[in-house]
Amino acid sequence: MILVALSEGIFEKIKPFLEKFKVKYEKVETGEELLEKAKKSKPELVILEKDLPLFDGFAVTLLLKSNPKTKEIPILAVCKCDYQEEEIKARDSGADDIIHCPIKEEEVVRYLERYLKK
Repeated sequence: MILVALSEGIFEKIKPFLEKFKVKYEKVETGEELLEKAKKSKPELVILEKDLPLFDGFAVTLLLKSNPKTKEIPILAVCKCDYQEEEIKARDSGADDIIHCPIKEEEVVRYLERYLKK
């Protein structure tokens, strides 16, 4: 199961790849909701972006990676801009990998294959 915390536009670009890969996912709207659900359900993967309400994606990543119960959950960060600073912040907060926009199917599938148990 994957927890997805993305804006509607980015989610619509990633959703077909998730469905093609036949993976279960749940979309959450806020960073706070993502934290709560990740602690309860311990997903196989979290896909998030920086711009989340209540807690931004960097804060959520840092909180998940600093919690012993959730630190092993892989986090895939979506960087909407090709700014090196955004990628550095994502990695510094603990993101395991980064997808850059424009989103490419082969990149998403590669990470799904890497992190999901088949």
